[in-house]
This record gives sequence, structure tokens and C-alpha cells, in this order.
Amino acid sequence: MAHQHLWVDPFSGLSGDIWIGGWLALGVPEAELRAILKLLPFNDLDLRMDTVVRCGIQGTKASVVIDGRVDEGLTEHVDLQPGARRATFRGKAVKPGGHTHGWTWMEVDALLKGHLPSRLAEVARGAFEKLGLAEARVHGIPLDQVHFHEVGTKDSIADVALASAGWIALGEPITHIGPIALGKGRTNMAHGDYPIPAPAAFFLLDGFETMPGAAPMDKELTTPTGAAVAAQLATYRKAPARFIPQRSSFAAGGWDFKDSPNVCRFTLGEMPGGGAALLQLETNLDDATPQQVAYAQALLMEQGALDVWITAATFKKGRSGWVLGMILEPSRLEQLGQIITTELPTLGLRYWPLHRLEADRHFSYVDVDGEPVSVKEGSWAGVTKRQPEFEDARRAAEKLKQPLRGVQKKAKEGR
Repeated sequence: MAHQHLWVDPFSGLSGDIWIGGWLALGVPEAELRAILKLLPFNDLDLRMDTVVRCGIQGTKASVVIDGRVDEGLTEHVDLQPGARRATFRGKAVKPGGHTHGWTWMEVDALLKGHLPSRLAEVARGAFEKLGLAEARVHGIPLDQVHFHEVGTKDSIADVALASAGWIALGEPITHIGPIALGKGRTNMAHGDYPIPAPAAFFLLDGFETMPGAAPMDKELTTPTGAAVAAQLATYRKAPARFIPQRSSFAAGGWDFKDSPNVCRFTLGEMPGGGAALLQLETNLDDATPQQVAYAQALLMEQGALDVWITAATFKKGRSGWVLGMILEPSRLEQLGQIITTELPTLGLRYWPLHRLEADRHFSYVDVDGEPVSVKEGSWAGVTKRQPEFEDARRAAEKLKQPLRGVQKKAKEGR
């Protein structure tokens, strides 16, 4: 069965709530996303789902609610007396003589890693890392010195977590995004008056097709949060040339313009031609240490390879070594190839087209004695197989002080 494709058509922009609304509109259960929200270390968050109409188009509007109200994620400027020491309040930090700062990138990264199941944490952390790198590029500072402003608040962290969870719940479809409407004019931000799009959002959209969009002046259509999720999830940074739509829905943004609908179209379907068109890549390694090979394998998986394997081999003149093999999306060839040539002593890569048939996949979260464990379900010819994610099962086993195989058995059985 061909892998499912997703076409995201942000003709009126992207934001965190639009991503969440898109998943809900496509049928991801609200209860499943609400359960993810409860894993975050905030006791005042909730998820609200409404059906709204934007210029005659009905769409799903999702909102992360804080203390019963929708927070816009904006930080206020706070003037401090010279010499004042850095203080923290409600998870935010204030720097002397400056303005309110959100969490640092490192703090957000640790929070997501510590509270979310492994695969979900990996995707959400990837989005925030891309956002952090964009902010570092804007300000000319290292990543570990980045403090988030508009996207450093609880609702933005929740937006990224839920946006990532919805994509995983749909089986991580091959995702096509574009063109992306940005808006036009200017907007007021933590550092002052800026052109639309915000500098970080602009950097995040490298390689995407963009357009102003049909919105009034000074209305930001694509937010840094929306752009960060797009950068993380996009398999292809453009609309598909050919597409077979099967299910389509609209997610609504926060604007209600008079003459243009602030909605985004999410469409699940297939590409003509059958199975997924991928690449298989190999390289021979006879002058690398086992640690170097293992590190490169882990890094390739983190950066989007679909599978990576290492095979022991014997080359000419009796030299022992390995063959590194990888399956990847064509759009990731340059990025992943550069990782191999940077991390490993190889002088060449070989690759060829690959078509792959895949079972229908779905991820769900099972409560094992109070600990969430992600379970992958695959259906093929009417037969469904369930496999718990190893890192989640390991973490649960350590916390519960139970045998790993016992936790895995409970997760497979859904209890």
C-alpha cells in the first residue's frame, strides 16, 4: 500500500493553532491531543475546539487555553532598574534593563525531552531547535544563548507539542507544504516595529515558496511557531505537481477578514504512480572507528533518514569494514549526504531510486501503570501488528521499576 501523502495549502498563512486545527479537522481525536497536553508540566492548560466560518468557509478553530482564556503568546516589555538581578516568574525570565524573555532554547528542549514520549519529543524538539537556530541567526548569537520572546510562553510550547502529536497520529504522512502566505506591512514585536514576516519566520522559510496573501495591511499571516512546525514536518517545500485527493478539511486561524478567508486547507491523498518514490544510498567504510559509525548512524536518523543500517564487509586486499546503507526522501539527499561526508572518512556515495510499499501506520499512546508509552500500529492485508516504541517502554520500565519486557507486553495489550 502506498504511503499516505499530505498536502498543506497555507494560502492564508500558518500558525500553531492552524496546525492543531488541521489535525483535528482530519479526524485526530481531540481526546488524544488533550492527553498529550496533560503531559506538559503546566496545570492550567486546556484545548478548545470550535467550528467557525471565515468568509463562507467552515473550518476547525483550535486554541490552547491558559487559565480559561486564550493566550496570544506575546511578552510585555518590563523596565528594570540598573543592577537588578535576573529573576524568574511563571516560567519567564527578565534581564536587567531590558524586556521580558521567555525560556531559553535549552530550557524548552529539556522540558520537551523530559515530559513527552520519545518520538513526539524528537519531532517537537526539532521544531524548536529550528526556531532557535533562526533566532540565533537573527541576533548573531550561539544557539545556547537564545531566549525566546513571542514563542517562549506556555501556549506556544503546547502548540508545537500538539502540532507534532497530530502529525504523528496521522502516521507521519509524506508532507508537501506551499505556497505559504506571509502577509504584508509591519508588526510590533518584543524588540520593536518590524516588517512582516518576522525575521525568525523569514529565515525558517528558506526553500519554501511564499507569497503575500490576500489580507489587509499589517496582518501577520505566518507566525514563527507556524513556520517552525512547517520547517520540521515538510518533506517537500512546495505544492505537489500531481495529487490524488482523498480527504480534505479546513483549519481556521485567528483572523476574521472581511474579504478573504483566514483558513488553511489540509488534504490527505496519494501521488500518482503507486508506491512511495524514495532513494537508497550506500557507502563503503574501511577507515572509520565503530564509535564514529554509530554516531553517524544516530545523527542520520535524527535528521530525517527513514532507515539506516550497518553491515560488516570485507573489501579488496582483505580490508575489513562496513557498508552504511540508508533509505531517504529525495529532498533530503544533499543534507544527509553532507552528514556522511562530514562525519565519516568516505570518498564517495552511491544511490538509486527505490519504490516501497508500506502498511498503514498509526501511532497511539497507551497508559501503562500511569506512564505514557507510544505504540506503533501497522495494518497489512487485514492484519494489525502493534509495537511499543523502545525508548518510551524503557523510560516507563525505569520509572516503574518493572522488567522491560513486562512493560512492552502491557503496552502491546493496551493496558
